[in-house]
Amino acid sequence: MRNLFAKITLAALLAASIGAAPALAGGALEQVDITGNVPSPIAGHVNARLVPIVWDARCIPVQYRMNNTLNPIPNPAGPAFLTLADATAAFQSSMDSWNSIPTSFIEMQIVGTVANLSPRGFDMKNELTFRTPPGFTAIASSPSTSLIADSTFTHGLDIDGDGDSDVSSAISVCTDVDSDGDVEFPAGFYKAGTILDNDVQFSTALRYTTDPAAADNISGSVDLEAVAIHELGHSHGLSHVVVNNKSAADGGSPTMFPFIDTSDREAELQQRTLDSDDIAWSSYYYQEGTAASGPAALQPGDVAFNAAYGLITGEVIHGVFNEPVAGASVAAINRQTGEVVANGLSGTTQLSRSPTGGLFLVDPAYNILNGNYVIPVPKGNYDVFVEAMDGNPVPAANVSLTGQIGSLFGQLNYDEEYWNGNNEGAVEKRAGEAKNVHVNEGEVETGIDFVTNQTIKISNFGNRNFIGFTLQPGGTYYAVRIPASQVSAILPGQDIYIQAGLFETSLVDASTVPMWAEAMLTTGSVDAGTGAATLDLVNPLEKATGFLAADNDFAPLYFKNPHELGKRVREGIASGAITDLFLVLRLPPGPFPGVSVTPPVIGLDGGVAVNDVPIFGLSYTSTDGVSFSRVTNFNFRFALELSPAL
Repeated sequence: MRNLFAKITLAALLAASIGAAPALAGGALEQVDITGNVPSPIAGHVNARLVPIVWDARCIPVQYRMNNTLNPIPNPAGPAFLTLADATAAFQSSMDSWNSIPTSFIEMQIVGTVANLSPRGFDMKNELTFRTPPGFTAIASSPSTSLIADSTFTHGLDIDGDGDSDVSSAISVCTDVDSDGDVEFPAGFYKAGTILDNDVQFSTALRYTTDPAAADNISGSVDLEAVAIHELGHSHGLSHVVVNNKSAADGGSPTMFPFIDTSDREAELQQRTLDSDDIAWSSYYYQEGTAASGPAALQPGDVAFNAAYGLITGEVIHGVFNEPVAGASVAAINRQTGEVVANGLSGTTQLSRSPTGGLFLVDPAYNILNGNYVIPVPKGNYDVFVEAMDGNPVPAANVSLTGQIGSLFGQLNYDEEYWNGNNEGAVEKRAGEAKNVHVNEGEVETGIDFVTNQTIKISNFGNRNFIGFTLQPGGTYYAVRIPASQVSAILPGQDIYIQAGLFETSLVDASTVPMWAEAMLTTGSVDAGTGAATLDLVNPLEKATGFLAADNDFAPLYFKNPHELGKRVREGIASGAITDLFLVLRLPPGPFPGVSVTPPVIGLDGGVAVNDVPIFGLSYTSTDGVSFSRVTNFNFRFALELSPAL
């Protein structure tokens, strides 16, 4: 079962900075910045710009205390067996994974215990606890309290309102001056977004394991270190990410992906190891080598950020609305390996904040200042790819308040595409064309700007109600008929580009790769009497062998020459040579990898949801590639993407 660590919502952001994605995109949780109390367009409100949350360098290392009031840790599946010492060791090991990044100066340490019988709260104690509030439904969460305006702390200031001073002019680093367990801050200036308190809370509704060799595939049981390393990423300010498959050779997701498959042992253990995206963003926000002294100064074993990383920067503009996009997911893909190295989110955003702390939208021109993004990457050659954070594989609400802003304004509704240099525009000849972006260490590759494509889709399906099919043999074909009449109805009398086939696919086991033997666009016909289809699998219009699809998302099969293909199809339909088009996927031969030993699966519309579409009878299966039988209880979620010709 795929479980969510913690769902990020607008309501949650009002109380504590547990949202995600900063101004200039990607990687960090957010807080509002109301410095200066600048009036907003709403009377009585002020501008609240979204900024990253981070620890001030004066509070590095971040000091945590273990709640010692539950020992052993409760086990809902049987007798308790996990001791407090076991859990503490797992948490410190997870911290050490982040601490050991050579290009990041983040450091977190467990320095003692706290005997708190209540759920965690804002008390200037950074607490690790298994005591959660009523109604807590996530596996774990990592709420932080951070500043909402630039502030100067003066000696004796009581920040948390408990009657005890939280600021001292006698110290230069965060220290428990009076040995009462809470942390005092040095007097001085602190920027909006500075974290003051962070707690990590773990549900006791799961059975936790700490020994990788003993990790199991039982739903309701989870590896504690896999959960902790994710939450501690939030603890130092990192957001969720949307990437859940690294490459054709690696089905793992970054540690900061918001879901974990608790019934897939391999997926849990993959979560223990930091991904290149996790390392890049921790390094970006805590850059080694950026100070002459203190945590950011180079120590033995450290590597200066600028000696290891360069930046890819640009802006995303909506091709239909002609406005900057908030919440576009932009990925840098290594051209040699095909690996997603790092991912960023677009948009510098602000909200209108009421005197009581409510956050409000006004209009895109006010709330979205620009569509800028940044991606930190090592030296190399990259394809840069943009897609909408449209709910698959992750909803905007689980990643970014900035993304939620874009979603609420209806911006996250475009088809994915590669950056193609001077050919970028609202209408492009080839959405799948990718131009090389070369990045050197210590340099910024600017101007990697996107204009999202204006596309038209033929999609004969409704909502996804199911995924299937888990029992099909290797080599099975899934096909969807695109009637010629539907193609003819698209911009009649005009040239069209047939850009891509879109296939919604998924996995039962999160650790595996959504690899298909073939994907193609071909021609065929249907017997009016039997309903069976005959497809031309020998001479397809377009074909990819070894097709890397997606896990819980649509994957594009980009066509090589969309304009030529559009003309060929138009002419074939006009002459009667083409009666129907078919989008086809073929399963690889078994046996299949993963704990469940099941093949990749496809998205299914069962026609059962409210306001859903009927079953069109345009979906087919075949086990031999000769006889294609009509499926009468599902619509397969395959679509054809077209665009007007230039």
